[in-house]
Amino acid sequence: MPAIYVWLLAIFLITMFSIYSMQLAARHRDEEDDAGPALIEFGRAFPKEAVRDVVATADRQTVFLRLFDNKVGCVHYRGRTMACRLLHPGTVTVLPGDSENAVRLDFKNSVSDSGQFVFATERQAAEVSLWLLGSFAASGGGDDSTVLSPA
Repeated sequence: MPAIYVWLLAIFLITMFSIYSMQLAARHRDEEDDAGPALIEFGRAFPKEAVRDVVATADRQTVFLRLFDNKVGCVHYRGRTMACRLLHPGTVTVLPGDSENAVRLDFKNSVSDSGQFVFATERQAAEVSLWLLGSFAASGGGDDSTVLSPA
């Protein structure tokens, strides 16, 4: 009879550990920013640009990339297609968003991409704003470069 209690206790502990592990894995999946496909597509569209840092919006529909030469790129998800673009001075207007963790970008060459971009934290929104403002201050003018690629 005591052996049955040992087995029941072992099964109970294994079950509880499994439930805990599954919840921990699910929480980790939710917190993780999966910018891998965006990095791959941006690398295909602009192979000579080296990425320094990546920040995704809260809905993960847009990924902003800080490049090594102080340029900024972004990747917009549009269903099964991604639009990769280099943001050049004079082609984007940076404005504050409706909340602390939002930034409004007005693209002069693409009104459909303009709008408010909401980030997970206020720090991410400020970081992307500084990337854009810093890259625009560091370089001269240019055109907006957009490349569409299938996902």
